[in-house]
Amino acid sequence: MTWKKLDQIRRENPVTDQEEYDESYAEASLAFALARLVYELRTQAGITQTELARRMGTTQSSVARWESGGSLPTIDLLDRLGRAVDVRLELVASPSDTTAPKDTGDNAVAFGAR
Repeated sequence: MTWKKLDQIRRENPVTDQEEYDESYAEASLAFALARLVYELRTQAGITQTELARRMGTTQSSVARWESGGSLPTIDLLDRLGRAVDVRLELVASPSDTTAPKDTGDNAVAFGAR
C-alpha cells in the first residue's frame, strides 16, 4: 500500500471515536510485537513452523496465525513457546511513566525454559 493510498483511506474514513481508535491501535501494536517475537524466536532456533508446532503440541496454522498477528498467543502458549525454543520469557510490570526507573524487582514473572 502506498502512502498516497493510505492518506486517501484516512480522508475517506475519519476517526470518529478516538478512544476506540486508541484501543484498537494498542491491540494491533501488541499483536504485531508478539508476532515479531514468535517469528524471531522460531527463526533463531532454526526450526520451521511445523517443527515449532510439534514441539508446542499445537498446529502449524496456529503458529502461522501468531506470526502474522492474526491471533494473540495466551500465557500458556507463550510458556510452551519458551520451552520449545529453550528461551526464558519474562512478563514485567512497570510504571506507565517511561521516565521512571526500570527496577522490576518483584514485578516480573518468568516462564518458558527454566
